[in-house]
Amino acid sequence: MLTAERIIVASSLVWAAALLTWQLLAAWGGGRKDYSARAGSSARGVLYNFTAAMSPARKEAARRHPFKFAVGMVMHLGVVVAVLKVVVLLIKPTAPPIAPIPLGGFLAFAAAATSFLFVRRFFSKNLRPISDFDDYFAAFAVAVYLGIGSLHELNVINAGTFLLVGAVVAFYIPLGKLRHVLFCPVARFDLGRRLGYRGTFPAGRAE
Repeated sequence: MLTAERIIVASSLVWAAALLTWQLLAAWGGGRKDYSARAGSSARGVLYNFTAAMSPARKEAARRHPFKFAVGMVMHLGVVVAVLKVVVLLIKPTAPPIAPIPLGGFLAFAAAATSFLFVRRFFSKNLRPISDFDDYFAAFAVAVYLGIGSLHELNVINAGTFLLVGAVVAFYIPLGKLRHVLFCPVARFDLGRRLGYRGTFPAGRAE
């Protein structure tokens, strides 16, 4: 059951993983040697940068635009849920929907949030001039992916359709801005490591 769809999804994931790894190695370039004197802990810096530093209180954009920040959080949490659904189906293709009403509703809400960001980008006088095809296609693909995930969780469409849409999104990840699924945490790790080493992170000790 779902053998062909699972093979397609697995192939897309292998393609994405291989290309993302190559892109990361090419972008990394070995990194720069840090000549500063150690004044703190790299591990503490990384931990801080993945915890307290991600708090809305530490982000000016989140404080000034709490609604947009919340919409973005809903979208990203929806993607995590949809990806977990794909993983479950890859492991156990006969698995029934996990929690049809709550998860299906949440994925629909996340799809609506992503659609809002898509429309906002198109009509924003500040965002539209700096947006290109990739910005719109990425938002569109994620919105469709979340919407299909919602319909599958609500048992409106079959698992095969959901997996095939997931395969398309996975294939596109290394080709556009969706590659930040890897580059964002890697960059955050590297920043935390460096600033932790210099004693700059964790911040706020002298405040």
